[in-house]
Amino acid sequence: MPVPLQAGLGPDAALALLTLVAAVLFVVGVPILLVFSTWAIGFTVIFPVFSLRNVALVSYYQLWTFPLTAVPLFILVGALVNQLRIARDIIDMSRSVAGWLPGSSANTALVTAGVFSAITGSNAATTASVGEAFTDELDEEGYDPVFSAATIAAGGTLGIIIPPSVLFILYGVTFNLSVSALFVAGILPGILMLGGLVVTATVISRRRDYGTTDYSFSPAAIVRSMFEARNSLLAIVVLLGGIFTGLFTPSESASIAILFVVTAELLSGHIDDFEFVTESVRLTVYLVGIIIPVLITSIMIQQSLSFLDLQDVVSNAVLALDSPVLVGVALLVVMLLSGSILASIPNMILTAPLLAPAAFALGISPLMWGVIFMISDAIGFITPPYGLNLYIMSSITDIDYIRIARAAFPYFVVLTSVLVLFFVFPEANVLAGG
Repeated sequence: MPVPLQAGLGPDAALALLTLVAAVLFVVGVPILLVFSTWAIGFTVIFPVFSLRNVALVSYYQLWTFPLTAVPLFILVGALVNQLRIARDIIDMSRSVAGWLPGSSANTALVTAGVFSAITGSNAATTASVGEAFTDELDEEGYDPVFSAATIAAGGTLGIIIPPSVLFILYGVTFNLSVSALFVAGILPGILMLGGLVVTATVISRRRDYGTTDYSFSPAAIVRSMFEARNSLLAIVVLLGGIFTGLFTPSESASIAILFVVTAELLSGHIDDFEFVTESVRLTVYLVGIIIPVLITSIMIQQSLSFLDLQDVVSNAVLALDSPVLVGVALLVVMLLSGSILASIPNMILTAPLLAPAAFALGISPLMWGVIFMISDAIGFITPPYGLNLYIMSSITDIDYIRIARAAFPYFVVLTSVLVLFFVFPEANVLAGG
């Protein structure tokens, strides 16, 4: 039964007021954790179906999940790569692979983002790392700084699609899906997204005469650079190979990858001191401290929405369109809108289950729905008003956020095309089993 309210408001009016307050807090820039906490605790007061002890219970039981231990480990792998010489080797290898294309450094940045994504598993980490590494270089080669920033921001979207992905881990844990299966299912979409971004950057660079002719296609140079980057490539093999073959869990693979990266760099003579360990651990603790509380409060909100039967309401409203085409269009629009407004974890936990019944009615499997939703979520990283990658590049370059967003529009179109492709033809992702 709803708790009596001294203000004389009924439970429905109180919930509407609470939602309005949370929306205002979100709009004025209050951290999303505080916004979600306010709503979740307020809901518990209005509808005491969940006691306040539920906050502690959700926190305990969600954290008492073995696959979740992979999150800090994957973040630590990425942090170590950024601190060590491995990052420079990855850039050199990417240049040998894509530097000969029109828009040499732009495409090198995109390929570097793809490789970083296969190590860091994070959009933000990939964008920040590639942005710091390539911004000055692109400026020196005569690229429009706005185009450069937009290109790097778009490349960062690969971080949660190309395995291993931190968000795929959280998605699998939250919705009881195999993390390894999600990783495998993300390979083909990730490759197509990277290919689309490279083609787009090549076309724009050719039209605007960006790039340099200092590099040429050389199989020997590619082999040589891959040998120099062997530690990073082997780290990826360790990370993904153990998972895909079933030899290791994601957590075990990440642990072994950490040991491998540090040992290989130490034996290669690339480590002068161990300050990188302190900095990598500090960054990992900081990021985990951001991710986990948001995950917990998002799950509390999901519980509350389930109590209100909002999932059935949304699903029935979409299915009431009574046309597979209209239902599909509605789902795509809602996914793109929610990705542009909400941060990744809240969007994943709140929106994905609300739309899932309608997606399943269209014949999309739960596994493939997770991949499709993550693609839409990745697009949100370059879509205002959220657009986290746009904010990151704006802070790195001091270029207005909206200018970067406009320049990223061609990449938005390409990535959305990949989303539509797998939404309409989910069976095209043969690695997801249909």
